[in-house]
Amino acid sequence: MHVCEGGDESTIWRRPSLPEVLQAVARHQKLLEGRPGGQRAIFVLCDLSEMPLSGVNLSDADLTGSRFDRALLARTRLKGANLFAADLRLTNLQQADLSRADMRGIILRGADLSGARLREADVREAVLAVYRGGRPLPQTFDGRIPNLTGLIAAKADFSEVRMNGAVVLRADFTDANLARVDLRDADLRGANFRGANLEGANLQGAQVQEADFAGAVLTDAQLRDVQAAGANFRGAILDPRGTADLRVRGALLPGGGEAAEVLFDVLDQHAAWVHTAGREGRRADLTGWDISAKDLRHVTLTAANLSCVLARRTLLTGVNLVMADLSCADLHSATLVGADLRGANLERAHLAGADLQGANLGVLVGLGAPDRRWPTRLNRARLAGANLRNADLRGALLAEADLRQADLRGARLDGAVLDGASLQGVRQD
Repeated sequence: MHVCEGGDESTIWRRPSLPEVLQAVARHQKLLEGRPGGQRAIFVLCDLSEMPLSGVNLSDADLTGSRFDRALLARTRLKGANLFAADLRLTNLQQADLSRADMRGIILRGADLSGARLREADVREAVLAVYRGGRPLPQTFDGRIPNLTGLIAAKADFSEVRMNGAVVLRADFTDANLARVDLRDADLRGANFRGANLEGANLQGAQVQEADFAGAVLTDAQLRDVQAAGANFRGAILDPRGTADLRVRGALLPGGGEAAEVLFDVLDQHAAWVHTAGREGRRADLTGWDISAKDLRHVTLTAANLSCVLARRTLLTGVNLVMADLSCADLHSATLVGADLRGANLERAHLAGADLQGANLGVLVGLGAPDRRWPTRLNRARLAGANLRNADLRGALLAEADLRQADLRGARLDGAVLDGASLQGVRQD
């Protein structure tokens, strides 16, 4: 087997040459493929910083305590690899596969894991007493807390990862999959979870102050004793129990200003603003309001701000929502039959079970300026089970949208962008 050892109690890393590393990678590949001459790659306490190792296969390799800072590991396969107490700060790990890797005590400060896969990885505290690597490691590694400060993990898969107690300050988990992740007692202050899937996640005792959960799904999440002052949960999908836990912790939740008389005054002012081209009235800003189950049929909400609004089961039949901002809005089971949504922003909106029969979700074309076009944005919108019969979706942007079990019979989809959309069980003519 290829062994690169370095280090003593003062932690000195040996620096192998790039040809030496690549030869070891080639022998490791033979081992994984069951070919003659294969040997497991072992780089314990080695300095591999800034090395170009993108796309190689280091699954099950022993990389204990090694340094990879600023290395290029994009699309690298590290499934089941031993990265105990390794240092990967500022490393490019875009679309890498770290599933089931041992990442206890790891440093990932500022690393880029966009689109990476870490399913079932172990990102807990490093404890030498339970380390089974067979080689002595510096005592300075004992008790090291994983540090993921400033991590970029947009669209990454962290499902079922164990990272309780980790430091994850200001990390970016936009649209990431964190289903059933263990984040107990983790420090998540200032982190971005916008549009992320946190179904079944355990955040008990975590610090999430000033974190952003807009558009995130937190059904069945455990939120007891969370420190949530200033955390934004507007537009998030929460269980009643989770909402109750957060309400007493200072989190920003949907609601406020939803009294009927206040709401209809805002709508009247907005109608005047629209009809006078802004000379009278004022634009409606319902960000984070709770207007669930309200009857708002045929009102004018052109260019209104409805981001993160809670509008479950709301009657919005025939409503004019042209160029409105409905990003991260919760419109679960809302009625939008015949609504005009041309040019609207519905990115990450929750529309599961909504009735959009005959709605206009096509491109808005400028009056007298046909070269000016505003498509309706539904990227990463959740439309599972929605009724879109006879809807106009021509030119709509539906990248990575969830359309499972949606009814699209009679819908017009010419020019719609559906890259990465989930279309299982869709009903079409």
